[in-house]
Amino acid sequence: MTMPTEMDELGRRFRHYAEGFLSGEEEFDRSIRLKIEHSFRVRSEAAALAASEDFPPSVARLTDVAAMLHDFGRFEQFRRFRTFHDAVSVDHGQLGTRLLVAQRFLAGDTPAERGMVLAAVRWHNALALPPGLSGVAWQVASAVRDADKLDILPILFDYLEHPDNRAVVWNLEDSPRLTPAVRERLLRRESPFYRDFHNAVDFIASKLGWVYDLNYDHSRSEFARRGYLGRLRRYLPDTAEIAEIFELASKALESREKQ
Repeated sequence: MTMPTEMDELGRRFRHYAEGFLSGEEEFDRSIRLKIEHSFRVRSEAAALAASEDFPPSVARLTDVAAMLHDFGRFEQFRRFRTFHDAVSVDHGQLGTRLLVAQRFLAGDTPAERGMVLAAVRWHNALALPPGLSGVAWQVASAVRDADKLDILPILFDYLEHPDNRAVVWNLEDSPRLTPAVRERLLRRESPFYRDFHNAVDFIASKLGWVYDLNYDHSRSEFARRGYLGRLRRYLPDTAEIAEIFELASKALESREKQ
């Protein structure tokens, strides 16, 4: 399978749209460029996943389009609210679907194809996919969710090593302790609600819970191969609760890899 590049029509159209939000303000533009480059990398992650999981060509194409456009709403969100924190601004998945329709970005696809791409964009950032999503729509949306996770973590690690753009952690304050609601959901091996994030530790620790929401063998293998859990642990407080959450996530990833 040929890996996508930004030089094809979809990549060019996306970059033209997203770069239209650049303002000349250095700090603002840094966050816009962050999401542009993230989108292209998620596209590449999704292509690798589709190839590894042997997606049929038609499904691989829909996955490619949905991955490229999954964060379409981020640019308008950041322009309006100066944050990527959905709970205090707007659901960027929902906003992205509205903008894609308004911009007629998918006008060349059939209604069924548009519906599947829009579903993936709409739900890529949700706590879980809706129960009614099935078949190819589920396959595409799940692949985009996995690819998104695989690329978000390197962005987070880069910030943690060079903490100069707090938009990455939604401008949340530092704290030595988890918010109780976040802790309890992670101990139940569930993803925390974004609305419960009150500090950067909540944000970082929540990524340990991503191992419970990886849908494909490729994604679980890459998550383990890249050492994401261990790297996250280094940036979390040395407390008993974090140790327990980390151990649960490690065992879950190991057991699912062996399945």
